[in-house]
Amino acid sequence: MTTTTDSHTEAKGGVESLRVLLVDDNASVLRFLASAFSSNQCRVTTAATAEQALEQLGDDPFDLVVSDIKMPGLSGLDLLRAVKGKQPGTPVVLITGVPSVNSAVFGLRHGAYDYLPKPFSVTEVRDLIRRLRRDRADGNGNVNYPAGLTEELARRQTGVEVISRIGEIALQGLEPSVFVEKVLEQTMQSLRCDGAVMLLRDQAGQFNASRKGEPTLVNQILTLLQGSFGDVVKTGGQETVTLTKREHNFEALAALVPGVGDAMGILCMGRGGENGAFLPDEKALLLGYAQTMAVALQKILLRENLEKNLIDTISSFVIALESKDPYLKGHSARVSLYSGELATVMGVPPAEVVLMSRAGMLHDLGKLAIMDNILRKPRQLTEEEFELIRTHPVVGDKILKPLRFLSCEAKAVRHHHERYDGKGYPDGLKGDDIPLIARVVTVADAFDAMTSDRPYRSKRPLPTAMEEILRGAGTQFDPTAADAFSTIPLARLEQISHHFDLRSVPAAGAAIHPSVEGR
Repeated sequence: MTTTTDSHTEAKGGVESLRVLLVDDNASVLRFLASAFSSNQCRVTTAATAEQALEQLGDDPFDLVVSDIKMPGLSGLDLLRAVKGKQPGTPVVLITGVPSVNSAVFGLRHGAYDYLPKPFSVTEVRDLIRRLRRDRADGNGNVNYPAGLTEELARRQTGVEVISRIGEIALQGLEPSVFVEKVLEQTMQSLRCDGAVMLLRDQAGQFNASRKGEPTLVNQILTLLQGSFGDVVKTGGQETVTLTKREHNFEALAALVPGVGDAMGILCMGRGGENGAFLPDEKALLLGYAQTMAVALQKILLRENLEKNLIDTISSFVIALESKDPYLKGHSARVSLYSGELATVMGVPPAEVVLMSRAGMLHDLGKLAIMDNILRKPRQLTEEEFELIRTHPVVGDKILKPLRFLSCEAKAVRHHHERYDGKGYPDGLKGDDIPLIARVVTVADAFDAMTSDRPYRSKRPLPTAMEEILRGAGTQFDPTAADAFSTIPLARLEQISHHFDLRSVPAAGAAIHPSVEGR
């Protein structure tokens, strides 16, 4: 139902009477709005739906339309487009709850005058009406946006975009440190800051600081944070803390990033004096960024825990497979260690060293699908049995395929039997077409096979095995990887070679057949 409340055409004291259309499907909210606007010398028309409001848009335009965004049927955004289509000069204010902030910002981009976040007060309505009257007076009847308001609206829009972007970054499967670095970059741009610090404390109580921006300013922020650490924690993430005083030539702001248990963080932003102090809405944005980071980091922590548990479970299957044969026990664990050492001396970034170590642990995963009586057959394998053995890289790749966070490791699982000269399997890749992670694991796998006891031969001395690796450079092995492996100290290789070193000799026929080893 649509209702209209008329008051004087000219309000008391010569204040202009505004013709206002109010739209909300919540009857109590609509009554409150009608009362608040009427008490501020407005002629009010109300509608419970956007469809009813459209019927009121006649030839005589309203001075203001105020509409809820979320309503049954047409939404407030639909009404905004309709009003701008029929009466482009009519200002529209959108009413929004927290979940609809994105929609409100969308409305601002498409011509909305402003938005009222729920819950709002009579004072906020009065301020809105005063601003509208002032804009109309300044613009000879047209609505003008003051420069300060336009800037604030732009900050709001950017703020919501950054919050959305933080959520998107959290879904990229990044390591926490990389996630924090990307978020610092986004927050610095949004708040026009010259330096930023993110202090993170993990579950073990260890602190790590991520820094971005002008080094001198960043160091000053860290020094100030030490003295105000307790004050920031006491806020519980409900307000920001200004770290600087009047005598400083810059301003620094800190907000708590609430965590889980003992884990927590503090997000700090610094701005040089030439860029001015942080405004109230910018402080609110920093709080929003910190709270969004908290949720994102908790999700990342949960994801990491789940991934770690899953990797541990898969690794336990590999260990169980190898434990059936004392000669192979510890093979994958040693390949993992060798791979990590090789990746390190090759100068691979630490995060990728972790991936290559993990790939070494999982490289023979596909053998889980091959029956023990074939793996451990004491006699010569048939051609069919040998071809079945050669499928284990592909089988292992298929096992890991659904686990997208192990996509890099899956490349090593599939290609660790490729040869640098292209004569390997399963895909016959050649040279640098073989993923680096697979080239690293190939060297580690071959070295452990040569330096481990087998029922049909004794293990080779480490220097002899190293000579074989170098001899195979350019044919079986990546030359760069082979050369780098030769730089690992023999003492370290010796230490790794004793991992799960068993001296007992099993009964005849208990070990994997030599034609299966290294296949």
